[in-house]
Amino acid sequence: MTASVRVAGERLELAGQVTADNVVDLRRQGEDWLSRQPGQVAVTIDLTSVSTASSLLLSLLLCWRRAAEGRSQSLTYEGASPDLLELSRLNGVASWLTGSP
Repeated sequence: MTASVRVAGERLELAGQVTADNVVDLRRQGEDWLSRQPGQVAVTIDLTSVSTASSLLLSLLLCWRRAAEGRSQSLTYEGASPDLLELSRLNGVASWLTGSP
């Protein structure tokens, strides 16, 4: 399945499988969307339709988090799969993915 990002109101939805072939384009699309959101607001990225967990996906999500922080935006991820949550825990980044310590 090809990965995609889709604007859904005030949310960005990530779907499919993040791969080496599409991660750069997905990063650009997400960062473009973040740049169009007002500064100092809460933004949400929905991960419900992401089909696999990988370190490449975590890297993409971290890039988006840094872009949001650079604009003083509060970024929340929703719908992370159990596999992605476990991978984030193993990599020491679960707190920024889940919003809890």
